[in-house]
Amino acid sequence: MTKPFSTNPKLADWVPSPQQIKTIEKARLLLDLVPEEEGDATNRLRINTLNVYACLHPEVTDPQQLVDHACEFMAQQVIRRRRSKGQEKGE
Repeated sequence: MTKPFSTNPKLADWVPSPQQIKTIEKARLLLDLVPEEEGDATNRLRINTLNVYACLHPEVTDPQQLVDHACEFMAQQVIRRRRSKGQEKGE
């Protein structure tokens, strides 16, 4: 691979396995995502979420499971950030 799989700089050194690439590509199809450079910010966020989750959990090989778990992962990240910001404001 000559260029990084993900545009996320934190994943620059990540080289997904052929199985991971296949799983991610099928998950993108399930979500009707277009290539990062062609899509909007929401499209890019979803692709990044799939990539991050796949990087953290290489054992996930089912595309639907990747979609489900990555969406849950993203929701948990949003909840954590909201709680963190709420604590910063003293709420």
